[in-house]
Amino acid sequence: MGNIARNWIEHTPDWRNEPMAYWVHLELGDAAWHSSESYNPPAPRAEGRNGYPVLCVESQGFIFRFSSSAQLAECVDVLGRTPLPTSRRLSAIRGGGHGPNSHWLSRLPGHIKSPKIRQRAVEDLRSVISAMAPNDSFKPNPVRGSA
Repeated sequence: MGNIARNWIEHTPDWRNEPMAYWVHLELGDAAWHSSESYNPPAPRAEGRNGYPVLCVESQGFIFRFSSSAQLAECVDVLGRTPLPTSRRLSAIRGGGHGPNSHWLSRLPGHIKSPKIRQRAVEDLRSVISAMAPNDSFKPNPVRGSA
């Protein structure tokens, strides 16, 4: 396995506060997004008193933050597209009344969106994905031969 981008876990009291949460987890039913109790994809689970795990990945001078593996997958998918979709288009697909200026893609620094840097960021994010255990997305894969 190649180099893995620098990454770590932090905990937060509410997974919804992370930049991609609203754009990836769609509320089900009639409740407002922030007060909904069910989402598609499902909301992440808290780790007891620690709160919700947030995966932080440092790449190209920026720290990406994900409170679910679905957010990480969406980030890789969107940043991996050529051409890069506009936040206007992505926010229209999501619907819900938030405009393109609040979309996670529009909140990224400009240098991350350049094709060359974007490709490196996607490679870094994929390196973290490949190092994650399949049954618990934010835990590293155990080293073979360890107990």
